[in-house]
Amino acid sequence: MEISLDWGYELLQKEEVPLHIIHHSEKVALISLFLGCKLKEIGEPLDLVNLTLGALLHDVKKFSSLKTGENHALAGYKLMQSFGLNRIGEIIYSHIFLKAPKPGSPISEEEIVFYADKRVKHDKIVLLKERFQDLRVRYGRTLRALIRMSLLEEMTILLERRLFKNLDLKPEDLLKLNEIKEVRDVLKKCLESCSPCRGDFIGKGGFS
Repeated sequence: MEISLDWGYELLQKEEVPLHIIHHSEKVALISLFLGCKLKEIGEPLDLVNLTLGALLHDVKKFSSLKTGENHALAGYKLMQSFGLNRIGEIIYSHIFLKAPKPGSPISEEEIVFYADKRVKHDKIVLLKERFQDLRVRYGRTLRALIRMSLLEEMTILLERRLFKNLDLKPEDLLKLNEIKEVRDVLKKCLESCSPCRGDFIGKGGFS
């Protein structure tokens, strides 16, 4: 089947995903596509369509899973399987269950979406420190949960270093993407061509 950004938004509506989750997912997609463009420019073999749709749809089953009790990453994976979109399903699954990359392996779409999700607090792009502080307040009800979050934070910090190692920007530079208001329009333009995408980010996000 042919997929597109519009298809992704239509699916979010069909699945009755609440607006606040859509806004969160848009910001995750914005970070993912921006980093994907930058990494692809330096030779990383990334599929920007799968990357962006995996990011946009990473929480497509989060609301409904509150009722069913199913893990929303697994539910999202199964939904993509039903469309024959296994690759996007793998990206969605990995935003919770990310496997450690093998030494020397290319950067994957899964790693980018996993990281981007940890940079968005509700619908605002923040630094990892602020995001994990919020997660501890919301979910750190037990010692076991706090230990798990501490390990997750350390893992994400290492991933951040891996993603930015060869890029000409710093993690804090992504905060400038908060200035972009019409996220859907920017995502659509950028998917049409990574080069104009760079121009849009420069104009609206202040990058050079």
